[in-house]
Amino acid sequence: MYQDKKAEIISVGTEILLGQIVDTNSAYLARQLALLGINLFRKTVVGDNAERIKEAAKEALKRSDILILTGGLGPTQDDLTKEAVSELLGKKLLLNEKIAEQIQNKIFHHHRRISKEAVFKQAMIPSSARVIPNRVGTAPGIIFEENEKTIILLPGVPQELKVMVEEEVVPYFSAKIPQKEVIKSRVLKVWGIGESEVERTINSIIDEQFNPTVALLAKREGTCIRITAKFTPNRVNEEIKRVENKIREKLGNYIYGVDEQTMESVVGSLLKRKGLTLSLAESCSGGLLSHRVTNVPGSSDYYFGGVVSYSNEVKCSLLGVPEKLIREKGAVSEGVAKQMAKGARKVGKAHLGIGITGIAGPGGGTSDKPVGLVYIALSSKKEEVCEKFMFSGGREMIKWRASQSALNMLRKYLTNNG
Repeated sequence: MYQDKKAEIISVGTEILLGQIVDTNSAYLARQLALLGINLFRKTVVGDNAERIKEAAKEALKRSDILILTGGLGPTQDDLTKEAVSELLGKKLLLNEKIAEQIQNKIFHHHRRISKEAVFKQAMIPSSARVIPNRVGTAPGIIFEENEKTIILLPGVPQELKVMVEEEVVPYFSAKIPQKEVIKSRVLKVWGIGESEVERTINSIIDEQFNPTVALLAKREGTCIRITAKFTPNRVNEEIKRVENKIREKLGNYIYGVDEQTMESVVGSLLKRKGLTLSLAESCSGGLLSHRVTNVPGSSDYYFGGVVSYSNEVKCSLLGVPEKLIREKGAVSEGVAKQMAKGARKVGKAHLGIGITGIAGPGGGTSDKPVGLVYIALSSKKEEVCEKFMFSGGREMIKWRASQSALNMLRKYLTNNG
């Protein structure tokens, strides 16, 4: 079957190697191949050098049946992909006068200036190759079919590449796949327990899976559990859901979201659905929590405001934290966090308040109160709760984990208090 073939991607561009631009084309192509049910096994980046492009393509064709190269099809001297691959395959470049005319017409229409040599360079097409029209830009794409191998050359400009893939490349592959299977993934996001504990909890599910497969990924937003399945379109979602239900039975409320959901978007949806409002008081997180909450469109419906009370004076004057409490317990303490949360709720005239106080480092820690110690409190009219955390990592990571844990505390409260 065509879907049993192996695919590779080669991204061409010295600017990618230097980190001057991010290679979004490979990620896009990987998603398209997955939807087609084609297995992608490797992605490679190579600079604008004809010999290195040729060598990379040669090695890829030893391993894979489908090779897609992006970039290096333009009019400049360092656009060498077409020349390198044509030489590797023993194909002669010939001027396609129809394409040359199309390029000239586009240039004239957009009032661009380009030399005749540059037009001809883009219009040189390898013998026996199939042309992929470029409706957006000028450089056409190319498809080679050689010795049961498929080699596709696409421009590096993302807007051009996407249109060509959707209009030409996807239909090309679809025509070769009579009963199409698709590869689809769903990601479950976990916060509140570490990756090793997640693995231990769902280890039996991981071990028994072949299709769908289950894999863990440790990311800043928590442990991500990726479920990947390869089935026909009418079955793939059902199989993923079957495994997802098993995982949810094991992990329960530790799972806070799926796929592109963020903790702040989940919390925002809960606040909006329940008609509740929120105000914040932040010390060590420095406003990061407010920033994340307001990144969600429509957050003005439920977010009333926040105070970044970095100094003790502001904690006392704006939030009503007693000076005596700070003298006796210190600014980083459970009592202060609770008073900050209560003060935020009252000052903001909101249903709920969150207070965060801690030591983000790298300095300021003691043996009793080390760097990474954070207290997070939640205040409502009915109750006040506080949790103590010990976060690891540098200053920025501690601030992030404090904001994530505060949102998670709010999520759990909203989930359990319908």
